[in-house]
Amino acid sequence: MKNQFSTDGLKFLAIQLLIMATFGLAAVAKWFPPGIPENFINQFGDTWLGSLPGGLFIPYYTIAVTEAAAFFLALISFFRLEWIRGNTKYFLKLSLILCLFIFVILAYGLRLTGEFQGTANTFFYFGVTLFALYLTEKEDKMVTT
Repeated sequence: MKNQFSTDGLKFLAIQLLIMATFGLAAVAKWFPPGIPENFINQFGDTWLGSLPGGLFIPYYTIAVTEAAAFFLALISFFRLEWIRGNTKYFLKLSLILCLFIFVILAYGLRLTGEFQGTANTFFYFGVTLFALYLTEKEDKMVTT
């Protein structure tokens, strides 16, 4: 029988920590200081997003809320010890799926404003996140079967 604290689970710990660092810091930067930053307004104000009722409030805070949610799901996963081999990875999978949607939102915004290099980078992040989700689901299936 394998030791449950083997190094196999450390890859999931790394995934959790990366999600928390990436989206936690991004969310904090969006919530503090409050309000929509000038660079966001400059980038998206002249697009169809700027003509929405309320202006850029919904697009900006959709990103802020989803980034915070991805952080908190990864944090819950961390404290539930989902990184330990043999434990189900429900919250980690939810966090990764939400990250995929965040990358779709970010890629759309970058593409909308003609930032093609950023769009390509975001497509790469999406692919790596999808691979992390694949590894997580593969491990989780071994646990539940």
